[in-house]
Amino acid sequence: MLVIGLTGGIGTGKTEVTHVLRELGAVVIESDKVAHESYEPGTEAHGLIVSRFGDDVLDEFGSIDRKSLGKIVFSDSARRLELEEIVWPATRKLTLARLENEEKRGTEVVIVEVPKLFESGWDQIADVVWTVESPSGEINKRVEQRSGLGRSETDARVAAQLTREERIAISDRVIENNGTLEELIAQVSRIWESIPKKK
Repeated sequence: MLVIGLTGGIGTGKTEVTHVLRELGAVVIESDKVAHESYEPGTEAHGLIVSRFGDDVLDEFGSIDRKSLGKIVFSDSARRLELEEIVWPATRKLTLARLENEEKRGTEVVIVEVPKLFESGWDQIADVVWTVESPSGEINKRVEQRSGLGRSETDARVAAQLTREERIAISDRVIENNGTLEELIAQVSRIWESIPKKK
């Protein structure tokens, strides 16, 4: 089974790329969604987050309020690392279990989408790595539209990641998301079709 690590900075368009890949029939595991599952109420990670960050990060139902937690961790790199030390191992464990299931099912190619793939050491579980990149002006526009973050909050999230140049240097393939959606679909389709698969 071929495991493709899909990464890219905030606002580069990874979500659009995963949508296109799913439409093409790819199995996609999104690490952010798996991460949310890893700290649902009752999990070990949930308990650790509450004990380290306090009850203020909980919503009225006792779930982790990601917005409240985000305000704490993205303004303090030490706190961010503290959170990553809890969430990344739990997420990785769940993801590896899913990859094992896909292999048992006979799946040929699995895309694992991880925003901070290199920073978290997840490139070790991928056979090849694709990075999605985009012009900085587009990134700011997308992030502001999508999450309502201001420029300083966006910059803080960008600063917490590798630079575009660093990601490109260590990735096997670059998907440039600098045109229309149709151009992105065509580019991703070409790349997907170039992967050798059994008939």
